[in-house]
Amino acid sequence: GCGETPYIKLITQLWGENMLVANATGCSSIYGGNLPSTPYSVNAKGRGPAWSNSLFEDNAEFGMGLKLATDKKRELALQYLEELKEEVGAELYEAIINDNGKQEVDAQQQQKNIELLRQRLRGNNSKVARDLDYLPDNLAVKSVWIFGGDGWAYDIG
Repeated sequence: GCGETPYIKLITQLWGENMLVANATGCSSIYGGNLPSTPYSVNAKGRGPAWSNSLFEDNAEFGMGLKLATDKKRELALQYLEELKEEVGAELYEAIINDNGKQEVDAQQQQKNIELLRQRLRGNNSKVARDLDYLPDNLAVKSVWIFGGDGWAYDIG
């Protein structure tokens, strides 16, 4: 069998629903998506990493684009949150913007903060609140990973 699956399982357990994977087509697709078992873990709510696949040899670029898009969405969400600071409340605002996402406890607390934010913005029909309503999960720090096999890494032949 492939030795990569335990590593992927561990990484998904560490980052969970805050993990995004850009996967290169090849052996990583087989050991990562082979049923009846898969190394990708989910939490008690059934949420886990987002997995995308690039068919061509551009997975590094594909993954970089995923990272840039993720960063931009977080930047926008933080900008909207800043504009709604008074409505949200200073304590919740500070808790959300100071999250670094490096500890599982922090990630779990950030999800609670985001849910509280959603509750506080319910009924707020301003354009900024509506815009933020599409992006609240992006307030949590995301970890983007690029997976590929030896063929994609150009170390065959």
